[in-house]
Amino acid sequence: MGQVDLERANMNIFSLNNNHLRMHASGPQASAPEVVARGLIIVLGMATALPAWAVEIEESTVAPVETSTANDGQPDDITITEDGEIDLSDLPGTTAITVDSDNTITNDGEILAEDTDYVTAIAVRTGTTTGITHTGSIELSEDYDREDEDDDDDVDGPLAIGTNRVGIDVENGGTITGNILLDHGSTLYIEGNDSAGVRIGSALDGDYTQQGTISVIGDNALGLSLEDDVASDVLISGAITVQGENASAVTIDGDVSGNVTIESSISSTGFTSTSSSNYIAPVYIDDDTEAVEDRRDADDLYDNANGVRITGSLGQGLLINGAVDDFTSEEDEDDETKDTVDDFDENRTAGRIYSYGSAPALAIEANAGENVVFSSVVETVRDTTDDDDDDDVDEVLATFSFDQGLINRGTIYASGVNIGFDATALSISGSEDGTGTVTIDGGILNSGTIQGTAYEASAVGLLLGNGTAIGTLENSGSIAATTYTLTDDTAKALFISNGSTLEAILNSGSITASSNGYGGAATAITDESDTLRYITNTGAISGLLISDGREDSETGSSIAIDLSAQTAGATIIQYQETPTEDVNGDDEIDEDDVTEPTIYGDVRFGTGDDILQILDGGLAGDIYFGAGAATFDLSDAEFLGDTYFEGDTLSLYIEESEIEGDFDFGSASGTIDFLSSSLLTGNLTSDAYRLAATISDSEIVLLEDTSLQLASLSVTDGSTLEFEIDPQNLRTTAFLSVSGTAALGSDTLVRPTLTSFIDGDFAVTLIEAGTLIYDEETAELSTENIPWIYNVSLETETSDTDKLNLDFRLKTAEELSLDTNQSRALSAILNVATSDDDVGSAITQLSTEHDFLEAYNLLLPQRTDAATRYLESQSNAAFGALRSHLEFTRSSSESGNGAWVQETYSHVSYDGSDDGPGYDGRGLGIALGYDRSLLGIDAIGIMGTMSDGKFEEKTGGENPVTMKSLGVGVYATEQIGRVNLQAVGQIAKVDHSSYREIEFDEYVSEVSGTWDGMTTAASLLASTEFGSGAFRMTPSIGLDYFKLDQDGYSETASNGLNLWVSDASTDRVTADAGIGFAYVWREGADSSRTGPAYTSYNNSNRYRPMVRAGLDIGYRSTLSSTPYEVDAGFVGYEDRFTLSATEVFEDAATVGLSLLAGSELLKIRFGVDGEFSTDSTALTANAAVKLRF
Repeated sequence: MGQVDLERANMNIFSLNNNHLRMHASGPQASAPEVVARGLIIVLGMATALPAWAVEIEESTVAPVETSTANDGQPDDITITEDGEIDLSDLPGTTAITVDSDNTITNDGEILAEDTDYVTAIAVRTGTTTGITHTGSIELSEDYDREDEDDDDDVDGPLAIGTNRVGIDVENGGTITGNILLDHGSTLYIEGNDSAGVRIGSALDGDYTQQGTISVIGDNALGLSLEDDVASDVLISGAITVQGENASAVTIDGDVSGNVTIESSISSTGFTSTSSSNYIAPVYIDDDTEAVEDRRDADDLYDNANGVRITGSLGQGLLINGAVDDFTSEEDEDDETKDTVDDFDENRTAGRIYSYGSAPALAIEANAGENVVFSSVVETVRDTTDDDDDDDVDEVLATFSFDQGLINRGTIYASGVNIGFDATALSISGSEDGTGTVTIDGGILNSGTIQGTAYEASAVGLLLGNGTAIGTLENSGSIAATTYTLTDDTAKALFISNGSTLEAILNSGSITASSNGYGGAATAITDESDTLRYITNTGAISGLLISDGREDSETGSSIAIDLSAQTAGATIIQYQETPTEDVNGDDEIDEDDVTEPTIYGDVRFGTGDDILQILDGGLAGDIYFGAGAATFDLSDAEFLGDTYFEGDTLSLYIEESEIEGDFDFGSASGTIDFLSSSLLTGNLTSDAYRLAATISDSEIVLLEDTSLQLASLSVTDGSTLEFEIDPQNLRTTAFLSVSGTAALGSDTLVRPTLTSFIDGDFAVTLIEAGTLIYDEETAELSTENIPWIYNVSLETETSDTDKLNLDFRLKTAEELSLDTNQSRALSAILNVATSDDDVGSAITQLSTEHDFLEAYNLLLPQRTDAATRYLESQSNAAFGALRSHLEFTRSSSESGNGAWVQETYSHVSYDGSDDGPGYDGRGLGIALGYDRSLLGIDAIGIMGTMSDGKFEEKTGGENPVTMKSLGVGVYATEQIGRVNLQAVGQIAKVDHSSYREIEFDEYVSEVSGTWDGMTTAASLLASTEFGSGAFRMTPSIGLDYFKLDQDGYSETASNGLNLWVSDASTDRVTADAGIGFAYVWREGADSSRTGPAYTSYNNSNRYRPMVRAGLDIGYRSTLSSTPYEVDAGFVGYEDRFTLSATEVFEDAATVGLSLLAGSELLKIRFGVDGEFSTDSTALTANAAVKLRF
């Protein structure tokens, strides 16, 4: 090297231009060694003092860029600013940014391409150290819309037509170092087949954090694919949506050394729509409903691949996030200190994984030869609500470690949406060849929702496949499966396959399988692995068959727990949680603050030794114990269902519980204990004398198919034994057969219940024992349930064995306290009760005289003279109206030319007697007429009547008879000397209708009848008036005739017991005598009067007002009467009987009060009349108007 001019090296000037470091010389030059030394020193100084600079893309460009040459051929970081944009449109096969050196990428702007295939927004080469921060948008789209090509009002064609478009792509085969962040507000939108949002093919030595959104549309769409290991955490808090055939939202195929957290919505479907379906519920299908194939096109129904699929191990588990505690007490609201796990719920966001199609929403799988392990979850809580107001929502607030390797606090939901697509929410399985396994350390904790729903297909909530080891499933949320099916599709909330391991289920939430359609099979928990040893339930476990509007086919099954494949045995315990918080807000922490535990559906055990303990709540379903030893405990619980024991030994212990169902003990030996106010209703059967039974302070209702063989029996502490007996199919063996001693305490209650009726005496054996200890003198026969129609007694019989028998003797009519009419109908009623099981059974449930007679009376039609008495009272009221009118006439100066109308209210009442019921009747009537002087007679007129009323016999229950009548009559009046004569005759048509509601026990029938009738009535009356001045006295005598003819009729009934009734005719002749007292005042009138008008009455007085007050008293005597009598019988039966009224029409006192006011042209009258005898009353109240013209 030659010499250098040192003087020219006195000063060196460095400048930055275009992101390049440049050096300029001025002044004297230094020697070459000095220049080199100074340059090195300055460069090193600036390298440490100046910030790192990056190449910035600040405007739109179409030029791809690589980090290795980004800075004029030199490697550099790259930033796309908010105004920057890289547009790859019409540049197929290009990549916007390629990371091929140790540099970072920040995208605050846009990377886009339209209608361009094989494009990538950001590509990363392996072996690089980098950081990818995406805060802007990546949009690789196409100008394409589906069209309706076949004119069916449904668009057709593929979802996308382009191909191979990728947002962020890390190549396969190596490792990249650094973090990948899709920041808040970022978007990544891809349209195209075989395309992906983020695909990381190499190992990632860093975090993957997604807080923005990813959306990919097209066949084989990938949202996020982690194909190799991740050395830190994976956080998905931004939404991922994929749509297309074989679409997959998230796949994690490598091992993740940290935690995987999902706290956003992840959705995958191959359908063109997730909101419309080709399924229509049967109740909405009619002849106009489209065929299934016409509701959706085939190109609308492509299937997806998965929502989230994980095939690698997770060093700190999988967390689908959400709130830890969904209840916030007042104390929690006031507590601002965050020192417990649930205090940070406000910083948590719920994760939601959805699969619409047959693919699982979340699939955890092992590849062949690999062992996938989810270690215990470590949760990192970030300051998402910016509690400290430092604008940093990503800082860590707390870290929590849990026992379980999989925690779901959010939603895992799979729906087939359309007909024929199975649905599985969460699937965990080893490899198909059995060499790959999945282990979840600490088991699974679900406090969220796991739900699978299918339509005409099968649904699974949680599937544990072959090669899985879970340990414990703790559920405080919901695990459910639902199928809508017309056939035999299945719904399985939790299915444990053969080859899987799940040792315990701790359920405080709900595990529910339901079939909408009675043909489906709904099973909440199924274990085919024979590893499930322990189930505790403080929540709800349910297998449900739900009506879809069709009739029950009775081909489906509803199973709560199916352990029938087991050979080693299991323990199921149900109890109520201890309340710790005032959930219902009543200021008390008690059992009302926790859910009552329930099991709904069958429980099926295998061949091992099994224990079922229901210590609180309820169980509704049948229980099947297998060949092993069985222990069944019920305490403070309710059980509805049958129980079957197949093993050789058993223990049944029941206290303070209520059970309705049968027990088949087989040939087992053991103990049966019913203690402490327990109630059992069912058939008890066994095949061997190997059971020791104890009943203490309990009630046992043994149904008619009971045949229980026992070694011994002890009944103590006021227990009740109720026996259901079918007299028409009388048993020949005892309900309880005891080879040893049967001891019944002196306070034992024996109660019979009959399910049918026979018209005769019979006996039945209740207990047969080698030795019967029973004190006939002190033991009680319950009167609560003994049929009133029988005399019942307990008898003991001793021969080879001791027997306790129950003897029944049919009561006579006199013993039944029947009256004459009831006695006449007894034979016919007993014949019906013998022939009709429903009627017979219902009659035997009547255990008191009152109930029996009330029901018995409702079996009979009207049998009193109530109709006659009521209609006669209406006739008397009409005739009374006429008499009042004629009195008006006689109080006037002129006769004839009068019109009148009167409205009446009538009430009749008869108290009844020992030989017949009483009755009450009431109704309204109207009478009107017109008369005038004719043929020398003071007045001849015509009248009409209408009435509407009803009566009801006092027999209990509801049995009204209504009557509507319409009549016409003629009348005349004449004064002969001082005697006033009055005559009237009338006929009327009557429409009758009856209604009886027969209801006793569970038997109900509504019986009604209609028939016609006619009344004939006549009356003669003679009266005169005495007195002078304003006070008057009018004695009178009269004769009345009334007749009622009724047609025969047949009743109709909703449930039988309708009668036919013959025609009937009744009549009555009465005579009465009375005297009336009146006070009459009229302005300007003379105090003396003879005849029908005042002697000094002149024409000018006719318009002056008049007031008349009257009091009538009298006596009415019945001269003759024909009582009501009919023949009747039950329709469809030959028996007939006669019913006749038993009441006597006694003589009666009559009283009337009236007030008249008006002038000669208009008068108004109000009156009340009564007829009173020893046991009957007839009252009428009336208002009349009379016009004179």
